[in-house]
This record gives sequence, C-alpha cells and structure tokens, in this order.
Amino acid sequence: MGTNQHIEFDQSWHRAAELLDRKFPLHEGSHRSAADYVVHFDHLLIIRSDGSCTGLAQPSQFVEAGGDWESPQSIRLEDDGFQVEIEPDRGAIGAVGAAPREHRLQMITTFDI
Repeated sequence: MGTNQHIEFDQSWHRAAELLDRKFPLHEGSHRSAADYVVHFDHLLIIRSDGSCTGLAQPSQFVEAGGDWESPQSIRLEDDGFQVEIEPDRGAIGAVGAAPREHRLQMITTFDI
C-alpha cells in the first residue's frame, strides 16, 4: 500500500473509546462517558457525563498534557511503547441541545533508526 492511499475508518469517539478502554482503562467506567479530561496535581482526571470523576486504572500511563492543565489541548498516554494523544472537545459544557462530546484521538508512532 502506498503512503498516499486513502484509508477508510470510523472517526467516531465511540470507536476510539473502545481502543482507549482496552489499552488505557479507567478506574471506573468508560472513556465513552468522558465529558472532559483535566490534570490535577500531575494526575489525569476524567470528568464523566454524569458529573462524577475517575482516573486511569494505571495512573502511570499518563505521560503529559499540552496547554493549560485545567483545560488541556492534548493528553498523551502510553502503554508499553504504544502512545496515543487525546484532543478533548472544548465545546460548551451542559448547553441546552449541545451535541455529545466528540474528542479526537491520534495514535503516535515512533521509529527507532
């Protein structure tokens, strides 16, 4: 397959959350219910759509956050060399008629040369 070929894939947050739940499980619940991701005292907190908070089952998988820790632009997680970056949806929280959160997930690949 050439590098310029188009690849079809499901871009929904639900699909990305399945991957996150397998590789980076939460202490409670699923990434599907994540309304927001914040950092508090070097720990990743996931604020769920019901208002409750949880963290990663393995807190050491949190690597870094980009931007303001109270509303980071990116969250990097790592599991045995496999890295992902979550870009939280920063739309209005709790707005009447607001669409469900659609965070963005990127897989990060590094090559050892």
